Amino acid sequence: MKRTSRIISLLIALLLTGSSILSCSTDEATGETQAPENIEEKVTETETEPAPESDPIADRTLSDDVPELDFGGADFRSMSQESCVQDIYVEDISGETLNDAIYNRNLLISERFNVNILSPNAITWDILGQQVKSTVTAGDDAYDLVLGQMAESSSAALSGYFRNLLELPYFDFEKPWYPKSMMQEGLSTVNGKMFMAVSDMLLSYATQSWAVVFDKVYAENYGITDVYKTVRDGKWTLDKMNEWTEDIYTDTNNDGAKDENDFYGLAYRADGCGFIASLYALGLRTMEVKDQKAVMTLNTETNASIFEKVYKMLQNPGTFQGPMNGAWPEDIMKNGNSVFATMNLFQIQRSLREYENAYGIIPLPKWNEEQQEYYSTSDAGTNVITVLTTAQNLEMIGAVTEALSAESWRSVMPVLCEVSLGTKMARDEESREMIELVLDSRYIDFAYLYNGWDGWTFKSGEFISKEGVFASTYAKYEKAVQNHYDKLVKFFYES
Repeated sequence: MKRTSRIISLLIALLLTGSSILSCSTDEATGETQAPENIEEKVTETETEPAPESDPIADRTLSDDVPELDFGGADFRSMSQESCVQDIYVEDISGETLNDAIYNRNLLISERFNVNILSPNAITWDILGQQVKSTVTAGDDAYDLVLGQMAESSSAALSGYFRNLLELPYFDFEKPWYPKSMMQEGLSTVNGKMFMAVSDMLLSYATQSWAVVFDKVYAENYGITDVYKTVRDGKWTLDKMNEWTEDIYTDTNNDGAKDENDFYGLAYRADGCGFIASLYALGLRTMEVKDQKAVMTLNTETNASIFEKVYKMLQNPGTFQGPMNGAWPEDIMKNGNSVFATMNLFQIQRSLREYENAYGIIPLPKWNEEQQEYYSTSDAGTNVITVLTTAQNLEMIGAVTEALSAESWRSVMPVLCEVSLGTKMARDEESREMIELVLDSRYIDFAYLYNGWDGWTFKSGEFISKEGVFASTYAKYEKAVQNHYDKLVKFFYES
């Protein structure tokens, strides 16, 4: 299994550092008495040996490369969807570890650049887009940064309300506080333009990452063992999940019908962002930009096979397809009615805080063992980083935003993973490792980032509404989706 978990590397580096300190004072015994001059030679040799080179990524010491600047006490003003204000601001020290890490991050950056990071204008996700439009239309330099919902913001991007982030100073999208797929693999830029971005400054982008949770007690009762080893060995696939869960079903209320009150092997999110995350995990991709054109990549034999196999899995006695009767996978899991469930990390934290049984967290399954990596996506409800065309102090915006992203990577994300997600959600060391794997596998491309409400994401559930409807469903929406992405690509090349 191919993994690049940076935080695990950090922990390993710390452990190795500790062991090297011990080895300096505890030489291996030889059983022989050394002459004083030999001892001096050994000490001299030890003292002159070069220190091992440190890994700035593993050690989380990598610089953001922003120079030391003084903005004279300027206010750093932002707007954010109210559900994700913590991405940019907390009021004060509270004694809660994650809150205090965010507060200290902001304090450090405020003092470094002599700025005041103000409490954002917090607006509901559906109204924030209207505020963006009215601000730009009025020519108002009211906000330095806007953190809007991803799906809603893509519409504002197409309307020309955002600056090209690649033209702002100090942003370095190849640094590890940005998803590697976004810039290093060139999946979120078209024609040298990027109007929306995500980084480790956005805690919501981490907590809304999709994964699988499983009840360890139930799993053991049903003879499901070595779950973590299966993941590490690269054998956690859709077939394996199906094998483990397909026959686990109890008609708890004896009404002869599957409903939210019964017991299942798997509670599976079968629409929207949760479902498209499962599909991305299986290697499915929906479109790409090629030769200045939007090229659909959804209509392939492999993708048709993916939908067919998922559909058959949903027909298993052991699969709960959510939503059902107003119940979602997190409700089924919370009530102790499922062994496995697809949920995002925030749902796990919120729904299972008081859960009695021990549970574990693992990534979404792969399509097959030949697939090299596990993949996850974050919910389209997460914040994205945008800068309005009316914003003027671009040097401050670039410097502060890049520094906040870098400092989050250095000091906030380890707290989020080790304390908030690890301690409050995962109840064993292995799940902490798996959380790191989920976060490190987050994937974001142009099609998903700019899906808005008109791409494939919110239509994906219809592909499994009945057996054999892949071709007809694709034909139903092909023209409208193609038109959506054609407009986007044209905007990127002509704006």
